[in-house]
Amino acid sequence: MAARSQAPAVRTGSVGIVRFAQECWSELQKVTWPERQTVVRLTIIVIVISAIVAAYILGADQVFTYVVNGLILNQPVPSPAPAVP
Repeated sequence: MAARSQAPAVRTGSVGIVRFAQECWSELQKVTWPERQTVVRLTIIVIVISAIVAAYILGADQVFTYVVNGLILNQPVPSPAPAVP
């Protein structure tokens, strides 16, 4: 019979958590972080593109609502309420 090899013991508890935290911190120190100006510029780009996509989706939704309600379901398109003097 072949000798049974023993698997390495799995560390649990606080020792494993401390080692995990140390390894995470070590890896984070190796990261090349972008400059603040780059982060701000890219954040603004993301916000602007998100606003453009949101406006496009809003417009497409309004068109589809008009098409479905007005042309397919034959329901009158609601007109805006008159201005109150």
